[in-house]
Amino acid sequence: MNLVENWFLWFLFYSIVGWVWEVIICSIPQKKFINRGFLNGPYCPIYGWGACLDVAILGGIQQWWLIFILSVVLTGVLEYATSYIMEKLFHARWWDYSNRKFNINGRVCLLGMVIFGVFSVLLLKFLHPAVAHVTSLIPPVAKHIIFAVTAAGFLADNIITFVGIGGLAKKAKALAESIKTRYAQFAEESQQKAASAAALRDFARRDLNAQERRVLHAFPKLRSTFNKDMFARLRDALAKRKNAADAADEPADTENAQ
Repeated sequence: MNLVENWFLWFLFYSIVGWVWEVIICSIPQKKFINRGFLNGPYCPIYGWGACLDVAILGGIQQWWLIFILSVVLTGVLEYATSYIMEKLFHARWWDYSNRKFNINGRVCLLGMVIFGVFSVLLLKFLHPAVAHVTSLIPPVAKHIIFAVTAAGFLADNIITFVGIGGLAKKAKALAESIKTRYAQFAEESQQKAASAAALRDFARRDLNAQERRVLHAFPKLRSTFNKDMFARLRDALAKRKNAADAADEPADTENAQ
């Protein structure tokens, strides 16, 4: 049991570290906080899996250059497999490196693999020995409690997330069909565009739950396999809706201030 608890705590810790990294690199360019994780909590499981695989498979290797080379391959395979599995599960592509050099089907790219290779060397040579030492100092009873609470929270988060966004791609497909039907009702292009915009606004207001809105915001390159540009159009509709709501609140705020 102690072994299971240790590995889970390591997985969770590195998932949190990965989440912090993703939030930093995504929030700074946007100049606002973005919860980059696929799940609601402050963790990115792909980083946890990558770190644990590094420790389990490469932990006994001493040469840093060999760790780097093997981890480039290992983390690349993990990222590619994760992209493929998530696409099959949710009928959506969550990230796309097609615009970067030396990419494989847009799922992985050389730059990202090299960065993860460097991280893996730092992980195995410096970070994990310290993390493993700290974990060993936790009293057994305290470790049982921490494990039970965090594992239950992590499982609940997964269930809530999968239920919340499981039908997002199908909703996008249904919306595309609805817009196509509205198009057919009008002959002029301006009328078609107005009908499309109205359909998007109505859908964003009525049919998207909080989980789906957060995911659209957190993954700007998310695209449906049913309709490649539908998520981008929904994201724009949500942004316009928010701007309109903010504008509507301004007079009231000014009046209250006076």
